[in-house]
Amino acid sequence: MTDNIRSLVKQHHAFYEVLPYYIVVDEAYTNRRVQAGFDVDIYGESPEKQLVIPGPDPDYTLGYFELQKIAGELSRHATDSCSLEVLEFPATVFFDLQRNAPEALLRIRISHCRGLNEPAGLPEQRALEELEKELRSLRVTRR
Repeated sequence: MTDNIRSLVKQHHAFYEVLPYYIVVDEAYTNRRVQAGFDVDIYGESPEKQLVIPGPDPDYTLGYFELQKIAGELSRHATDSCSLEVLEFPATVFFDLQRNAPEALLRIRISHCRGLNEPAGLPEQRALEELEKELRSLRVTRR
C-alpha cells in the first residue's frame, strides 16, 4: 500500500489543506453555525498538466481507495464517536492559476456523531493530528 500511494504523491505533486467543517443548526427563528469537524482536502496535479476529468483515471481511483484504508484505520483508533470519511469529486477539476495546473480533489472529513448541535472537540483534533502525521509520512505536504 505505502509504495503505491507514495508513487502517486510524487507523480501528482500531492498537497493538502485543512479547513473547518461547519454545519448550520436551525433553532426556532435563527440559524447557528457550528464547527462539527475538519475537512482535509488533498489535491493532486494532472500529469502533463492536461485538463481531464479525474473520475475515470485509475490513479484517482487508486488514491481514493488508499485514502479509504488510511481513514478506516484511523477511525478504528478514534474515540468518542469520531469518524473519518473519504469524499470523492470524480467530475470536478480545480485549476490552480498560480501553478497553471489542473488538479483533482479527494477530501477526508473528520466529524462526530454526538449530536448536530455539539461542536468538534478534542477527539476530532486528535484525529486530525494523526491524519496529518500519516500524510507527512507519505510525503504529502501541507499548503
